[in-house]
Amino acid sequence: MHRAQQRGWLYARHLGDLGHLGDQLAVSPGPAPADAAYHAQDLAPDGPVHARAYRYLLSGPSPRQLEGEIQRGALRARGLSTRPALGDLSGYIRLGYAEQYLIATRQTYHQGLTFDQPVRMQFDLETTALSPDEGRIFLIAVRDNRGLETLLEARRPAQEAAIIEAFLALVHGRDPDVIENHFIHGFDLPFITARARRHGIPFRLGRAGDGVPWTVDDGSRTPLWVCPGREILDTLDAVRRLNLPSSGLKAAARHFGIAPEDRVYLEGAEIVQTYRDQPKLVRAYARQDVQEVDALARIVLAPSFALARLTPRPYHRLPRAGPAKGVLEPMLIRAYVEAGRPFPAPEERPRDPHRGGHVQLHAEGVLPHVVKADVASMYPSIIRAEGIGPRQDELGAFHRIVSDLTSQRLTHKQQARHPALSGAERREHHAMQDAMKLVVNAAYGYLGAGRLARLGDREAADRVTARGRALLQRVTAALEARGVQLIESDTDGVYFSTQVDLGEAAERALIREVAADLPEGITLEFDGRAQAMLSHQVKNYVLLRHDGSLELSGTSFESSRSERYGTQFLRSALHALLRADVPGVQAAFEDTSARLAGRVLTNADVSTRVRIGKARADYTQTRAQRREAHLEAAWHAGLDFRVGDRLDLYVRAGQGLTVVTDPDGRDYDAGHYRAALVQNYATRLRKALDPADWAQLFSGRGGGLFDRDVHEMQVRWRPVAEDS
Repeated sequence: MHRAQQRGWLYARHLGDLGHLGDQLAVSPGPAPADAAYHAQDLAPDGPVHARAYRYLLSGPSPRQLEGEIQRGALRARGLSTRPALGDLSGYIRLGYAEQYLIATRQTYHQGLTFDQPVRMQFDLETTALSPDEGRIFLIAVRDNRGLETLLEARRPAQEAAIIEAFLALVHGRDPDVIENHFIHGFDLPFITARARRHGIPFRLGRAGDGVPWTVDDGSRTPLWVCPGREILDTLDAVRRLNLPSSGLKAAARHFGIAPEDRVYLEGAEIVQTYRDQPKLVRAYARQDVQEVDALARIVLAPSFALARLTPRPYHRLPRAGPAKGVLEPMLIRAYVEAGRPFPAPEERPRDPHRGGHVQLHAEGVLPHVVKADVASMYPSIIRAEGIGPRQDELGAFHRIVSDLTSQRLTHKQQARHPALSGAERREHHAMQDAMKLVVNAAYGYLGAGRLARLGDREAADRVTARGRALLQRVTAALEARGVQLIESDTDGVYFSTQVDLGEAAERALIREVAADLPEGITLEFDGRAQAMLSHQVKNYVLLRHDGSLELSGTSFESSRSERYGTQFLRSALHALLRADVPGVQAAFEDTSARLAGRVLTNADVSTRVRIGKARADYTQTRAQRREAHLEAAWHAGLDFRVGDRLDLYVRAGQGLTVVTDPDGRDYDAGHYRAALVQNYATRLRKALDPADWAQLFSGRGGGLFDRDVHEMQVRWRPVAEDS
């Protein structure tokens, strides 16, 4: 292990808070002398700078000592009554201690490493309750990418301390560089450290010193756990950035197609009892949990691993970091530090609001033979091609970073498709291009963030979006001139229907024709095709791919609050609808209705999972003034619910919203769920059918004298006016 003494540094506009240091503070135009305790490097010794620019690079014996002297001096110099936090003082730019070290030493993480070269360990706890005050650990599944796969079990309460110690011994013996799990920050580490403390076990997980991990409040939903000498990564953080319908491990594994065919699924409340009766089943479940975490990490953490090579931030912070402020801005600060230049003053407050990008729905309903054309990284490409950047960025660092990363990203994207490369090599290129895409796509947002970004420039952001709207209109006009029907267009690309099947080669040729007329540096690419598309509203659509799979986008079709029976109906109906099989849509509806009426479905099938946002004690204080249905259900169930708990609820016949206690029971309100099937799910098919046909299909009133034969019904689409 390498140890180094780190001087602290930060940017400052003035030296007014350090007057109390007297001769201890040296000021010079050059770097700090070796014997200087505190030093201010004047980065503009030959002339004036903007009054709000950060002219000085302050340094001190350590980050903590430097910050302490600034706080102490500000208390006196600014006439404050209490010692201020550094973040509350204007006139400074401060990065984290690790970021300071990386910039000062011109290093980044993971240079020359692939994702699997570090030792990666996954562990997962099975516990008798969600709270360490109420439950204990009875099983720990552990694996790593060097062949380890084991279970540590405590069938009796007296064995818990032994498996915690065995786990710590395993960690130190295998010596992982990275420790991973899904919700490790919010559950596994808080739980196991609390149980270790209860048993008087020093939880020495790290490599350095006593190795005890600690938490950092970084403003996220859960504190970040930091471990000396090891990186702790939570796949949940990375999944949340993807805006999937559910961020749970099982749902993410199914989404990415990495769930084992023999996957064991158990509800949380069932696990303890199942372990008593069928321990082998729970052991398999636990092993598959850590296997899925490993597979999921390779997909969702690999871009952060690659990103750590580019930006001066620790790997463990990147899955949570905002791509603009958390990734791009440290790169900009690094550029000014390395150039020895003052960091520019922020822009003045803009008078007019920023005008965003363009998005338009051109058609709704079901359209056949759909193609997507992608204006590859439109805004980054515009920034790159037209030299757009913040006016105050005298180094041109913003444009240089975006331009270089955009160019490298396109190279990695092409190399990832090379047939001669191994799967591992292709994954590395995919990870690098995903990492670069994250940064360059944040560039426009950074410009438009105003005073939230240190180099924000609203006027530059307006230039980007104005040019983007013009380019998009140029692309859509060129496509329409070639006889296609536009469906949806925005900065992510254009969906259009060729109406007849031209074949992929002809579709690619059509896009190349349009691309040939675009300005240099702007690329239009073929980005996929589908048999049909249901266009519901902006950013809410369903594609039927040529392999028969459905691709759903938007909360109209995917939501974590959706009931299982409804999503199953919707998928069956959409498969039929996108094949223009209206009788198949009717059959899916009638089958689901019959299963509800006949109570073939279970309470679990109709339940929805909700997150509790208020503890029982707090709800007690407000219940008389305002009753909330889901909290009432938990209240009447006698649950001591807490913020963050998740409950499965259903509408019970004669009782209303109720906590699910018998998942296999069938005492739900069938009439309620029959009505919800129409109101919450069938309505999402309305735009694909004639209104009278839709009413006939889903009325449930049976055949009428003047009803149309369902075999005569057809799916439809209609153009949408731009202002509708």
